[in-house]
Amino acid sequence: MTTPEEELDRLESAILAAITDPVTAEQIPDWTTADDLTRIGIDAMLDTHKFGRVLASHGNIHITGEGLSDSSARVNDVARVMTGFQRLTTAVGAAQTGDKALGKQANADVQRRTDLLLRAESSPGAIILGFTPATAPIDEIGDPGMIEELESDEQMLDTAVGAAIEVLAAGNDIGPSALESAFVDLLSNMGPRTAAAVRDLAKTLDRARFDIDIAWLQPARTTRRVHVTATTAAYIAAIVEHANLDEQPVTIIGEYLTVSAVASWLIKQDNGDTITVKLGRIDPAQTRGLAVGDRIRVEAVMRTETVTGGSVKTTYTAQSFERLHHAT
Repeated sequence: MTTPEEELDRLESAILAAITDPVTAEQIPDWTTADDLTRIGIDAMLDTHKFGRVLASHGNIHITGEGLSDSSARVNDVARVMTGFQRLTTAVGAAQTGDKALGKQANADVQRRTDLLLRAESSPGAIILGFTPATAPIDEIGDPGMIEELESDEQMLDTAVGAAIEVLAAGNDIGPSALESAFVDLLSNMGPRTAAAVRDLAKTLDRARFDIDIAWLQPARTTRRVHVTATTAAYIAAIVEHANLDEQPVTIIGEYLTVSAVASWLIKQDNGDTITVKLGRIDPAQTRGLAVGDRIRVEAVMRTETVTGGSVKTTYTAQSFERLHHAT
């Protein structure tokens, strides 16, 4: 007859053996805090739908810092934080599908699947912006032809917000060799649209003097979290610009319209749009002999920036150019 202590030892050994079993280990969700473990357990009991995920993820941005007075802040500053975060998640979602370019919107499906719904609340000395996916998990899946597709527990927002948090967390740990940091490496892979979105959000935090805590709670997963101060945000924006992560090379072909090339050119592109191109690295002496109506090809870098009012400003800076012969 075994003693109670022996039974406990046997039970402990069985639990440890089960945990170390590869098959069992794959079924154990990741967790980092007791709150995570409690939430994951409750989610598991609630989400019992046989044909796919029912429970939605949700998150929040907890705003504190010098820019707040008690639990109040300027409406425009708070709106820019949430708008900037929405742009960032959409840019990351698009990048994960291979669409990273500046100068155009993510496709309609990515926008739909990364659209956020907002709920706002306050706590002493802080403002809390809560958000959830506008698209329910089962609606994002659509009408699959295979039951296996219904068993996915990852919405696009889960992976997009998770990657955005990972980038911001890397921004907290850039270190002295910025160009060799994980932050620069991550943003380089995500492309200039995401880099520009990170830069714009970081500049918003710097100007507003906001510190933020972002949390994303996905059912049956550990909570993803990051804390970014206004001071760190300023450094993040500076590194994005210093590393030219927010720039995209473009080729501009069109008709030269400028009478006197002082600091910029007007070029009428073949599609009929007229754009302004800064001379950049081009020596004005190189432009001698150019006449209105000449066709030229300009190699330039394009940048976009969200300005006051929420509109997007696009700038082009020339790196080199050549004259083209008119078609005969």
